[in-house]
Amino acid sequence: MILIFLVVISFCMGLSCAVFVYENKRKIEIRNKEEEYNKLFLYFHILNMWVEMRQKGKSAVSFLQKKQIRKIAIYGMKELGERFYEEVKNTDIEVVCIIDKNPQQVLGDFLVISPKENIPKVDAVIVTADYYFAEIKKQMVERVDCPVYSLHGVLGNSFGRNF
Repeated sequence: MILIFLVVISFCMGLSCAVFVYENKRKIEIRNKEEEYNKLFLYFHILNMWVEMRQKGKSAVSFLQKKQIRKIAIYGMKELGERFYEEVKNTDIEVVCIIDKNPQQVLGDFLVISPKENIPKVDAVIVTADYYFAEIKKQMVERVDCPVYSLHGVLGNSFGRNF
């Protein structure tokens, strides 16, 4: 009888542990999905504002020109970074370098450096990884002697919205 009791107790404890592990794994998956959703929603908002701005004949560089920013570093060269680079490359704004956590994965005809390398002198750093802007800005202000702007802020201010 004691043996049956011990087997039942062991089974219940094992089942409880399995449920606990499964629930924790599901919570992590849900948290990761929520983060991905929030990041994609922010990027959608940025792209939507960018398209609306372009439809109204405004440019993403007007804020930079107004601030007399002529030399920039672009932080992040994924989709939004590529679009921003294309937006500024044929203007009077010079892209001095691209800063990216994975510089070996960035292809192009420009200087690409890691955030840990020496950053050339620029008038501003534009962070295109807006979802991580607060964290990146904190790192960058310790490394550069210029303003650090989010892409969202640059676009919003170019469009006449204060960010």
